[in-house]
Amino acid sequence: MPRRHNPDQLTLFPLDTIPTTMVSYAVVISPPRNIVDHVKIMENKVYDFIPEAKHEQYLKAHISLLKFTSEEDDTRIIHLVKSAVAVLPSFEVQLNGYDIFRHGYTSDSLVLQISNPQPIIELHKSLFKALKRKTPRITPHMTIVKEVPHHKLRKIDLSPFNYYDSFLCTQITILKKIPGARQYDKLFEVLLSAQ
Repeated sequence: MPRRHNPDQLTLFPLDTIPTTMVSYAVVISPPRNIVDHVKIMENKVYDFIPEAKHEQYLKAHISLLKFTSEEDDTRIIHLVKSAVAVLPSFEVQLNGYDIFRHGYTSDSLVLQISNPQPIIELHKSLFKALKRKTPRITPHMTIVKEVPHHKLRKIDLSPFNYYDSFLCTQITILKKIPGARQYDKLFEVLLSAQ
């Protein structure tokens, strides 16, 4: 929690110089356990072929909606996210085989495509609007591995990564990472409308 000023207590410092804790928040769609497990198997296959690929051992499979750094205020962030998605309905997410996202000439990310991205794009827009931030364009996806050396990914047979599945997205997850932490921890799950 951020430091609060007690009006009955004198401070040695001006209020605007009292330090606050800055933390990282992320809002994601978390798939069910069977999909998380399957993506982990695919991730490990890539590491078997390319051990130097960036290892995301602290991240479970997810679809990113938003990441930002803010003063620590869990109550406010939860309220903003709840209000942003209050009228948005649950929807099905359809995973549609692999794709490669190129990062210049040096590295690539191996991801799962989403064949019905529009509901995710709407969630993304609503969240950015609630936080009063300019909405960047996104291509919704689920990362298998990222920052794989470009020339090495080309040498792998990618057919085993053509994974197709679907799940009902009924909630989104707010994650939080405090300074010095290696991973995000679950803060709160926000239910979507059951319309």
